[in-house]
Amino acid sequence: MLKRCWLPALLLLASCGTPPQPATNTPPANEGGQKPPANTGGLSHSQEEAERFIRRYGSLSVGLVNYFDNERVQLISREFSAETVVFRLDSTGDTGALHEAAAERAVELMDEFGWPQAAIENEWAPETHLALVRIESIGIPAGSQRGDAIPVRIVLMGDARDIRGGYVYSTPLKNKSGRVVAVLKPGYLPLKVDTANPDPNLTPEQIEDARLMERRETGTGVNFLLRKGVHLAADISADDLTADQIRLPLEIEETNHKGDVTMRRPLTAELVPDALRSIEAEMQKLGQPCEAREDGKFIVVTPLGVREQSLQQVMDRLREIKIVLTPRDSVLVVFDENLFRVAFYGPPRHRFLTTGFALTTDPFTRDPAVYKQPHPLAFRVNCRILQRAEPGASRKYGVPDDADLKAGRKPDGNTGRVRLAWSRWGKGAVVDEGTDELPTTDITEILRHLWARGMGPREVLGFIVEAHDQFAFPCELGFNWRKVDLNTLDSGTTGSGE
Repeated sequence: MLKRCWLPALLLLASCGTPPQPATNTPPANEGGQKPPANTGGLSHSQEEAERFIRRYGSLSVGLVNYFDNERVQLISREFSAETVVFRLDSTGDTGALHEAAAERAVELMDEFGWPQAAIENEWAPETHLALVRIESIGIPAGSQRGDAIPVRIVLMGDARDIRGGYVYSTPLKNKSGRVVAVLKPGYLPLKVDTANPDPNLTPEQIEDARLMERRETGTGVNFLLRKGVHLAADISADDLTADQIRLPLEIEETNHKGDVTMRRPLTAELVPDALRSIEAEMQKLGQPCEAREDGKFIVVTPLGVREQSLQQVMDRLREIKIVLTPRDSVLVVFDENLFRVAFYGPPRHRFLTTGFALTTDPFTRDPAVYKQPHPLAFRVNCRILQRAEPGASRKYGVPDDADLKAGRKPDGNTGRVRLAWSRWGKGAVVDEGTDELPTTDITEILRHLWARGMGPREVLGFIVEAHDQFAFPCELGFNWRKVDLNTLDSGTTGSGE
C-alpha cells in the first residue's frame, strides 16, 4: 500500500525555487482552441501560466534542516582536557593568592605527570611569573592519526593577562573515561608578536610561529587558540567511541487538529542515501569534511580530520547546507504556497495515472471531526482512463530524455489517453463545462490542461491528494496541508459551488 508522507512546512518554502535538474519534456498546447477563462484572483489561467504553476524536475535541492527535528539534535562531544601551569612568563602571571595556588598546583602536577623536580623547584620562586591554565579540546577529529597536531583552547584560570612566550612541561590530556587522548609537548609557547607590523629583529620563522597562537576575548574571559603543540596519542577512527558525533533525528513531531502528537519520518528510505551523499559533499565544500551514515531513526554526522571549529559550529554549518534528492521509485510533489507553484520531482514514468477517479468535493474538508460535511468545489472533474501508459523497449513511455532530444528522436512506448469531464460552478449553477480527451495520462499534463480550463490552486492540490488516496498516482506528498493556509489558495475559484 502507498503510505502518506507529509513533509514539514518549511520544505514548501525552500524547495520549488532551487531545482537543479529541470525535466526536458514539454507540455502540449492548449487543445480544443477554447479561450482561457478570464483572469481570476490575479491568475490568468493561460497555458503559459499553467506551465509556470505546475513544474517538473528530476531532482530537488532543499535545506537539510527541513528533514530533522531541530529541537532533538544530539551533539556528542568526546571532550578531553587537562590543567597545567605555564612558566617563565614576561611581566605577567597570576598574582597574590592566585600565584600561590598556581605554585601549589605545579607541585601536584609535577608528581602526577613526572615533571623534573629540579627544574620545577626553580620555577615556583616568589619572583617568577607563572599562570594556571586549563587546556580544552575543540573536538576529537575522526580520521586523524597518532602524532597529528590538533588545535586546542587554553583558558586562563587566574588573573594572568597573557601566556604567550611561556614555557610548558609535558601534559597528558584525558577524556571523561580517563583515557589519554593527546599530549601537550614540552617547550615554549609561540611569542607575542604583532604579525601585522613585526619587529624587524624577528626572524621569518618566529613570525610564522607566532601565528600558531591566537588570543581571543569572550564573555567569560580571555582564552587562546593553540594550533600546534598538542599531539594525538592514538589513532581516531570514524566509528571510535571517542570520536565526536552529531545525531540528527529523522522523525519529526507533529500535532493534529485534536492536539494528538504523532511522529513522522519526512525522509523516505529511498532518499536517505542521496541525503548522506549530499551532506558529505556539501561539508567538504565548506572545508569541514564529515562522514554521514544512517543509524535507525538518526543520521549520524562525524567530523573528519583536524579542525578548529567546535561541534556546535559544525552543527551550525549543517543547518545551512542544501541536499539534492532524486526520487527514483516514485514522484515527490511539493507545493510552494508563497509562489503558488506545484513541483513534481522524479522520473516521468512515475507521473502516469493508473486509474480514473472523480473530484467533486474538497478532500481537505472530509474530516467529520472538523467539518459537518465535505465542501463542494467550484471546479469539478471526472477523470477516466481510456488507455494506460505503456513502455516500449526503451522503457521511456514515449517521453524523450535529453539524449533523445539532442538526437531528434522520439522513443517507443505511449503515454496513454484520458477523458476529462469538467465543470466550473458559481452561485449554485454551472458557469462553464466541457469534455476533453488528452493523448496522455501524465498527471502534470492533465493538471496543466485543467488549470487552463479554470482549476484553482486549492483544487490542484485536491486533485493530487485524491489521485494519491485513490491509488491512481504513486507519489509522496511533500506538502503538509495541515500547515498550509488553504484559504489563501482559493483565488476566487474554489469554495461552495452550490
